Amino acid sequence: MRFIAKYRHIITVVIAVFCFAGLFFAGKRMKELKNPDVNADTFSGTAMGTAVRKTIYAENRTKSEQVDAVIDDCLEETEKQISVRLSDSVVAKCNRNYAVDGIYEMPLDLLEYVEKELEIFRETEGAFSPCIRPIADLWGIEDGNDTVPEEKTIEEMLKVCDASNIEVEDGGIIFHEDDMAIDFGAVGKGIAGDRIVSELQKTDIQGAVVSVGGSIAVYGNKGDGRPWHIGIQDPRGQTGEVFGVIDIEGNKMISTSGDYEKYFEADGKRYHHIFDPTTGYPADNGLISVTIVSDNGFLSDALSTACFVLGLEKGMAYAEEKNVDAVFVTSQKEVYVTGGMKKAFRIQSDQYHVKK
Repeated sequence: MRFIAKYRHIITVVIAVFCFAGLFFAGKRMKELKNPDVNADTFSGTAMGTAVRKTIYAENRTKSEQVDAVIDDCLEETEKQISVRLSDSVVAKCNRNYAVDGIYEMPLDLLEYVEKELEIFRETEGAFSPCIRPIADLWGIEDGNDTVPEEKTIEEMLKVCDASNIEVEDGGIIFHEDDMAIDFGAVGKGIAGDRIVSELQKTDIQGAVVSVGGSIAVYGNKGDGRPWHIGIQDPRGQTGEVFGVIDIEGNKMISTSGDYEKYFEADGKRYHHIFDPTTGYPADNGLISVTIVSDNGFLSDALSTACFVLGLEKGMAYAEEKNVDAVFVTSQKEVYVTGGMKKAFRIQSDQYHVKK
Protein backbone atom coordinates (compact mmCIF):
# COMPACT_ATOMS: atom_id res chain seq x y z
CA MET A 1 0.00 0.00 0.00
CA ARG A 2 2.92 2.34 0.82
CA PHE A 3 4.36 1.53 -2.61
CA ILE A 4 1.09 2.44 -4.32
CA ALA A 5 0.73 5.60 -2.27
CA LYS A 6 4.33 6.62 -3.00
CA TYR A 7 4.11 6.02 -6.72
CA ARG A 8 0.41 6.81 -7.20
CA HIS A 9 1.16 9.63 -9.62
CA ILE A 10 3.45 7.50 -11.78
CA ILE A 11 0.98 4.58 -11.79
CA THR A 12 -1.82 6.93 -12.80
CA VAL A 13 0.25 8.21 -15.71
CA VAL A 14 1.12 4.66 -16.83
CA ILE A 15 -2.55 3.59 -16.70
CA ALA A 16 -3.53 6.69 -18.66
CA VAL A 17 -0.89 5.91 -21.28
CA PHE A 18 -2.18 2.35 -21.68
CA CYS A 19 -5.79 3.56 -21.87
CA PHE A 20 -4.85 6.14 -24.47
CA ALA A 21 -2.95 3.50 -26.46
CA GLY A 22 -5.97 1.18 -26.33
CA LEU A 23 -8.29 3.91 -27.48
CA PHE A 24 -5.81 4.91 -30.19
CA PHE A 25 -5.59 1.42 -31.66
CA ALA A 26 -9.33 0.84 -31.24
CA GLY A 27 -9.97 4.13 -32.98
CA LYS A 28 -7.48 3.23 -35.69
CA ARG A 29 -9.26 -0.12 -36.18
CA MET A 30 -12.68 1.55 -36.27
CA LYS A 31 -11.36 3.99 -38.84
CA GLU A 32 -10.17 1.06 -40.94
CA LEU A 33 -13.56 -0.62 -40.65
CA LYS A 34 -15.88 2.33 -40.99
CA ASN A 35 -13.68 4.23 -43.44
CA PRO A 36 -15.05 7.78 -43.05
CA ASP A 37 -13.78 8.60 -46.54
CA VAL A 38 -16.53 6.43 -48.07
CA ASN A 39 -19.96 7.89 -48.84
CA ALA A 40 -23.08 5.95 -49.84
CA ASP A 41 -25.14 7.45 -52.66
CA THR A 42 -28.32 5.89 -54.06
CA PHE A 43 -29.71 6.33 -57.57
CA SER A 44 -32.98 5.00 -59.01
CA GLY A 45 -34.33 4.52 -62.48
CA THR A 46 -35.72 1.99 -64.93
CA ALA A 47 -34.10 -0.31 -67.47
CA MET A 48 -34.85 -3.63 -69.14
CA GLY A 49 -38.53 -3.17 -68.38
CA THR A 50 -38.08 -3.03 -64.61
CA ALA A 51 -37.03 -0.82 -61.70
CA VAL A 52 -33.31 -0.26 -61.09
CA ARG A 53 -31.73 0.84 -57.81
CA LYS A 54 -28.02 1.50 -57.33
CA THR A 55 -26.27 2.22 -54.03
CA ILE A 56 -22.63 3.13 -54.59
CA TYR A 57 -19.96 3.43 -51.90
CA ALA A 58 -17.27 5.82 -53.08
CA GLU A 59 -15.07 8.67 -51.84
CA ASN A 60 -17.51 11.36 -52.96
CA ARG A 61 -20.75 11.91 -54.85
CA THR A 62 -18.95 12.97 -58.01
CA LYS A 63 -17.29 9.57 -58.17
CA SER A 64 -20.62 7.86 -57.46
CA GLU A 65 -22.32 9.80 -60.25
CA GLN A 66 -19.59 8.77 -62.67
CA VAL A 67 -20.03 5.11 -61.75
CA ASP A 68 -23.81 5.45 -61.93
CA ALA A 69 -23.45 6.64 -65.53
CA VAL A 70 -21.23 3.65 -66.32
CA ILE A 71 -23.88 1.30 -64.93
CA ASP A 72 -26.61 2.98 -66.96
CA ASP A 73 -24.55 2.66 -70.14
CA CYS A 74 -23.97 -1.02 -69.40
CA LEU A 75 -27.69 -1.63 -68.93
CA GLU A 76 -28.54 0.26 -72.10
CA GLU A 77 -26.04 -1.70 -74.20
CA THR A 78 -27.24 -5.00 -72.77
CA GLU A 79 -30.84 -4.11 -73.53
CA LYS A 80 -29.91 -3.21 -77.11
CA GLN A 81 -28.53 -6.70 -77.50
CA ILE A 82 -31.05 -8.97 -75.82
CA SER A 83 -34.40 -7.19 -75.45
CA VAL A 84 -37.29 -8.66 -77.44
CA ARG A 85 -39.10 -5.37 -76.86
CA LEU A 86 -36.67 -3.32 -78.94
CA SER A 87 -37.27 -3.98 -82.62
CA ASP A 88 -33.66 -3.23 -83.56
CA SER A 89 -32.03 -5.34 -80.85
CA VAL A 90 -29.80 -8.22 -81.89
CA VAL A 91 -32.25 -10.80 -80.52
CA ALA A 92 -35.34 -9.16 -82.05
CA LYS A 93 -33.69 -9.09 -85.47
CA CYS A 94 -32.75 -12.74 -85.11
CA ASN A 95 -36.30 -13.76 -84.23
CA ARG A 96 -37.65 -11.77 -87.15
CA ASN A 97 -35.14 -12.70 -89.86
CA TYR A 98 -33.93 -16.26 -89.33
CA ALA A 99 -34.62 -18.94 -91.93
CA VAL A 100 -35.63 -22.45 -90.84
CA ASP A 101 -32.60 -24.79 -90.83
CA GLY A 102 -30.33 -21.91 -91.80
CA ILE A 103 -27.52 -20.48 -89.69
CA TYR A 104 -28.27 -17.03 -88.30
CA GLU A 105 -25.07 -15.32 -87.20
CA MET A 106 -24.99 -13.81 -83.72
CA PRO A 107 -22.27 -12.24 -81.54
CA LEU A 108 -20.15 -14.90 -79.86
CA ASP A 109 -20.98 -13.74 -76.33
CA LEU A 110 -24.71 -14.19 -76.98
CA LEU A 111 -24.13 -17.60 -78.55
CA GLU A 112 -22.26 -18.65 -75.41
CA TYR A 113 -25.29 -17.66 -73.34
CA VAL A 114 -27.60 -19.65 -75.65
CA GLU A 115 -25.37 -22.70 -75.23
CA LYS A 116 -25.52 -22.31 -71.45
CA GLU A 117 -29.31 -22.00 -71.62
CA LEU A 118 -29.50 -25.16 -73.71
CA GLU A 119 -27.36 -26.95 -71.12
CA ILE A 120 -29.84 -26.02 -68.40
CA PHE A 121 -32.71 -27.04 -70.70
CA ARG A 122 -31.21 -30.52 -71.02
CA GLU A 123 -30.27 -30.86 -67.35
CA THR A 124 -33.80 -29.93 -66.21
CA GLU A 125 -35.48 -32.09 -68.87
CA GLY A 126 -37.22 -29.09 -70.38
CA ALA A 127 -38.23 -27.24 -67.21
CA PHE A 128 -36.21 -24.29 -68.51
CA SER A 129 -36.37 -23.13 -72.12
CA PRO A 130 -34.68 -20.25 -73.97
CA CYS A 131 -37.56 -20.43 -76.48
CA ILE A 132 -40.49 -19.70 -74.15
CA ARG A 133 -41.27 -16.33 -75.78
CA PRO A 134 -44.17 -17.55 -78.03
CA ILE A 135 -45.99 -18.92 -74.97
CA ALA A 136 -45.28 -15.74 -72.99
CA ASP A 137 -46.64 -13.63 -75.86
CA LEU A 138 -49.72 -15.85 -76.16
CA TRP A 139 -50.62 -15.32 -72.52
CA GLY A 140 -49.62 -11.64 -72.60
CA ILE A 141 -49.37 -11.37 -68.82
CA GLU A 142 -46.41 -9.00 -69.10
CA ASP A 143 -48.62 -6.69 -71.17
CA GLY A 144 -51.54 -6.74 -68.76
CA ASN A 145 -53.69 -9.46 -70.34
CA ASP A 146 -55.96 -11.23 -67.85
CA THR A 147 -57.52 -13.95 -70.00
CA VAL A 148 -56.55 -17.64 -70.07
CA PRO A 149 -55.81 -18.77 -73.66
CA GLU A 150 -57.61 -21.72 -75.24
CA GLU A 151 -56.07 -25.06 -74.26
CA LYS A 152 -55.80 -26.13 -77.90
CA THR A 153 -53.89 -22.96 -78.79
CA ILE A 154 -51.47 -23.53 -75.93
CA GLU A 155 -50.84 -27.10 -77.06
CA GLU A 156 -50.16 -25.96 -80.62
CA MET A 157 -47.64 -23.43 -79.35
CA LEU A 158 -45.60 -25.96 -77.34
CA LYS A 159 -43.53 -27.25 -80.26
CA VAL A 160 -42.12 -23.79 -81.00
CA CYS A 161 -41.09 -23.49 -77.34
CA ASP A 162 -39.17 -26.78 -77.44
CA ALA A 163 -35.49 -25.90 -77.22
CA SER A 164 -34.50 -29.24 -78.75
CA ASN A 165 -35.47 -27.56 -82.04
CA ILE A 166 -32.58 -25.09 -81.88
CA GLU A 167 -28.82 -25.53 -81.85
CA VAL A 168 -25.68 -23.42 -81.88
CA GLU A 169 -23.23 -24.11 -84.70
CA ASP A 170 -20.54 -22.35 -86.77
CA GLY A 171 -20.90 -18.95 -85.14
CA GLY A 172 -24.67 -18.86 -85.39
CA ILE A 173 -27.97 -20.25 -84.19
CA ILE A 174 -30.14 -22.71 -86.12
CA PHE A 175 -33.92 -22.95 -85.74
CA HIS A 176 -35.54 -26.15 -86.99
CA GLU A 177 -39.10 -24.84 -86.71
CA ASP A 178 -40.83 -21.73 -88.00
CA ASP A 179 -42.29 -19.12 -85.61
CA MET A 180 -39.72 -19.82 -82.88
CA ALA A 181 -38.11 -17.05 -80.87
CA ILE A 182 -35.00 -16.98 -78.72
CA ASP A 183 -35.57 -15.20 -75.42
CA PHE A 184 -33.18 -13.98 -72.72
CA GLY A 185 -35.98 -12.91 -70.38
CA ALA A 186 -35.08 -15.51 -67.74
CA VAL A 187 -31.37 -14.63 -67.76
CA GLY A 188 -31.11 -11.06 -69.05
CA LYS A 189 -30.95 -9.30 -65.70
CA GLY A 190 -28.32 -11.75 -64.51
CA ILE A 191 -26.28 -11.11 -67.65
CA ALA A 192 -26.56 -7.38 -66.97
CA GLY A 193 -25.40 -7.97 -63.39
CA ASP A 194 -22.30 -9.83 -64.56
CA ARG A 195 -21.46 -7.06 -67.00
CA ILE A 196 -21.99 -4.39 -64.34
CA VAL A 197 -19.62 -6.14 -61.93
CA SER A 198 -17.05 -6.37 -64.72
CA GLU A 199 -17.29 -2.61 -65.20
CA LEU A 200 -17.16 -1.91 -61.46
CA GLN A 201 -13.91 -3.88 -61.22
CA LYS A 202 -12.33 -1.24 -63.47
CA THR A 203 -13.14 1.51 -60.94
CA ASP A 204 -11.70 2.29 -57.51
CA ILE A 205 -15.00 2.43 -55.60
CA GLN A 206 -15.37 0.65 -52.26
CA GLY A 207 -18.51 -1.29 -53.12
CA ALA A 208 -21.98 -1.25 -54.63
CA VAL A 209 -25.37 -2.94 -54.61
CA VAL A 210 -27.21 -2.82 -57.92
CA SER A 211 -30.70 -4.28 -58.22
CA VAL A 212 -32.32 -4.80 -61.61
CA GLY A 213 -35.77 -6.12 -60.90
CA GLY A 214 -35.37 -9.41 -59.06
CA SER A 215 -31.62 -9.66 -59.65
CA ILE A 216 -29.07 -8.03 -57.36
CA ALA A 217 -25.34 -7.59 -57.91
CA VAL A 218 -23.35 -7.17 -54.69
CA TYR A 219 -19.85 -5.81 -55.27
CA GLY A 220 -16.97 -5.10 -52.90
CA ASN A 221 -17.82 -3.92 -49.38
CA LYS A 222 -19.14 -0.94 -47.46
CA GLY A 223 -15.90 -0.23 -45.62
CA ASP A 224 -17.25 -1.24 -42.21
CA GLY A 225 -15.97 -4.81 -42.10
CA ARG A 226 -19.47 -6.29 -41.93
CA PRO A 227 -21.27 -8.48 -44.47
CA TRP A 228 -23.96 -7.14 -46.76
CA HIS A 229 -27.55 -7.60 -45.62
CA ILE A 230 -29.81 -8.31 -48.61
CA GLY A 231 -33.56 -8.48 -48.07
CA ILE A 232 -35.77 -10.92 -50.00
CA GLN A 233 -39.13 -9.60 -51.15
CA ASP A 234 -42.12 -10.97 -49.24
CA PRO A 235 -44.01 -12.83 -52.01
CA ARG A 236 -47.30 -12.02 -50.30
CA GLY A 237 -46.42 -8.57 -49.00
CA GLN A 238 -46.31 -5.07 -50.41
CA THR A 239 -43.48 -4.07 -52.73
CA GLY A 240 -40.38 -3.49 -50.62
CA GLU A 241 -41.52 -5.64 -47.70
CA VAL A 242 -39.09 -8.44 -46.90
CA PHE A 243 -39.67 -11.77 -45.21
CA GLY A 244 -36.01 -12.67 -44.80
CA VAL A 245 -32.46 -11.34 -45.01
CA ILE A 246 -29.33 -12.93 -46.42
CA ASP A 247 -25.97 -11.97 -44.90
CA ILE A 248 -23.27 -12.34 -47.56
CA GLU A 249 -19.84 -11.12 -48.52
CA GLY A 250 -19.33 -9.05 -51.65
CA ASN A 251 -19.03 -10.19 -55.26
CA LYS A 252 -22.20 -12.28 -55.23
CA MET A 253 -25.28 -12.32 -57.41
CA ILE A 254 -28.76 -12.86 -56.00
CA SER A 255 -31.81 -13.55 -58.18
CA THR A 256 -35.39 -14.14 -57.11
CA SER A 257 -38.27 -15.49 -59.17
CA GLY A 258 -41.79 -15.45 -57.79
CA ASP A 259 -45.44 -15.70 -58.74
CA TYR A 260 -46.07 -12.19 -57.38
CA GLU A 261 -44.14 -10.16 -59.97
CA LYS A 262 -46.58 -10.23 -62.90
CA TYR A 263 -49.87 -12.08 -62.63
CA PHE A 264 -53.63 -11.99 -62.80
CA GLU A 265 -56.32 -13.94 -60.98
CA ALA A 266 -59.31 -15.69 -62.52
CA ASP A 267 -61.80 -18.01 -60.83
CA GLY A 268 -59.74 -17.93 -57.65
CA LYS A 269 -56.52 -19.04 -59.38
CA ARG A 270 -53.33 -17.04 -59.81
CA TYR A 271 -51.79 -17.06 -63.30
CA HIS A 272 -48.25 -15.72 -63.26
CA HIS A 273 -45.47 -15.10 -65.79
CA ILE A 274 -43.19 -18.05 -64.98
CA PHE A 275 -44.23 -20.71 -67.47
CA ASP A 276 -43.60 -24.44 -67.48
CA PRO A 277 -42.31 -25.12 -71.02
CA THR A 278 -43.63 -28.68 -70.87
CA THR A 279 -47.24 -27.62 -70.30
CA GLY A 280 -47.48 -24.05 -71.62
CA TYR A 281 -49.14 -22.97 -68.36
CA PRO A 282 -47.72 -21.01 -65.42
CA ALA A 283 -45.74 -23.35 -63.15
CA ASP A 284 -48.06 -24.72 -60.46
CA ASN A 285 -46.16 -26.83 -57.94
CA GLY A 286 -46.69 -25.18 -54.57
CA LEU A 287 -43.80 -22.69 -54.79
CA ILE A 288 -44.30 -18.94 -54.66
CA SER A 289 -40.67 -17.75 -54.56
CA VAL A 290 -37.16 -19.05 -55.26
CA THR A 291 -33.97 -17.12 -54.54
CA ILE A 292 -30.57 -18.21 -55.84
CA VAL A 293 -27.19 -16.93 -54.62
CA SER A 294 -24.20 -17.51 -56.88
CA ASP A 295 -20.88 -16.02 -57.97
CA ASN A 296 -22.40 -15.77 -61.46
CA GLY A 297 -25.35 -13.56 -62.43
CA PHE A 298 -26.39 -15.58 -65.46
CA LEU A 299 -26.53 -18.74 -63.37
CA SER A 300 -28.41 -17.16 -60.45
CA ASP A 301 -31.03 -15.70 -62.80
CA ALA A 302 -31.46 -18.85 -64.88
CA LEU A 303 -31.64 -21.16 -61.87
CA SER A 304 -34.16 -19.05 -59.98
CA THR A 305 -36.53 -19.69 -62.90
CA ALA A 306 -35.52 -23.31 -63.51
CA CYS A 307 -35.80 -24.29 -59.84
CA PHE A 308 -39.16 -22.53 -59.55
CA VAL A 309 -40.52 -24.63 -62.41
CA LEU A 310 -38.91 -27.83 -61.11
CA GLY A 311 -40.62 -27.53 -57.74
CA LEU A 312 -39.29 -27.90 -54.21
CA GLU A 313 -37.74 -31.36 -54.19
CA LYS A 314 -36.22 -31.39 -57.68
CA GLY A 315 -35.34 -27.70 -57.45
CA MET A 316 -33.43 -28.15 -54.18
CA ALA A 317 -31.54 -31.09 -55.65
CA TYR A 318 -30.67 -29.16 -58.82
CA ALA A 319 -29.46 -26.14 -56.84
CA GLU A 320 -27.17 -28.39 -54.82
CA GLU A 321 -25.95 -30.06 -58.02
CA LYS A 322 -25.07 -26.67 -59.55
CA ASN A 323 -23.28 -25.62 -56.35
CA VAL A 324 -25.42 -22.57 -55.65
CA ASP A 325 -27.27 -21.54 -52.50
CA ALA A 326 -31.04 -21.21 -52.50
CA VAL A 327 -34.10 -20.16 -50.54
CA PHE A 328 -37.43 -21.79 -51.49
CA VAL A 329 -40.81 -20.51 -50.27
CA THR A 330 -43.99 -22.57 -50.55
CA SER A 331 -47.59 -21.43 -50.75
CA GLN A 332 -47.91 -22.51 -47.11
CA LYS A 333 -45.21 -19.93 -46.25
CA GLU A 334 -42.74 -22.64 -45.37
CA VAL A 335 -39.12 -21.76 -46.12
CA TYR A 336 -36.49 -24.28 -47.19
CA VAL A 337 -32.82 -23.39 -47.56
CA THR A 338 -29.80 -25.20 -48.95
CA GLY A 339 -26.83 -25.98 -46.72
CA GLY A 340 -24.89 -22.82 -47.46
CA MET A 341 -27.84 -20.64 -46.45
CA LYS A 342 -28.49 -22.12 -43.01
CA LYS A 343 -26.27 -19.60 -41.23
CA ALA A 344 -26.59 -16.78 -43.74
CA PHE A 345 -30.41 -16.57 -43.91
CA ARG A 346 -32.55 -14.88 -41.25
CA ILE A 347 -36.37 -14.78 -41.07
CA GLN A 348 -37.80 -11.28 -40.62
CA SER A 349 -41.51 -12.11 -40.60
CA ASP A 350 -43.46 -14.31 -38.20
CA GLN A 351 -45.70 -15.26 -41.14
CA TYR A 352 -42.93 -17.53 -42.48
CA HIS A 353 -41.20 -20.51 -40.92
CA VAL A 354 -37.94 -22.22 -41.82
CA LYS A 355 -38.32 -25.97 -42.23
CA LYS A 356 -35.42 -28.27 -41.39
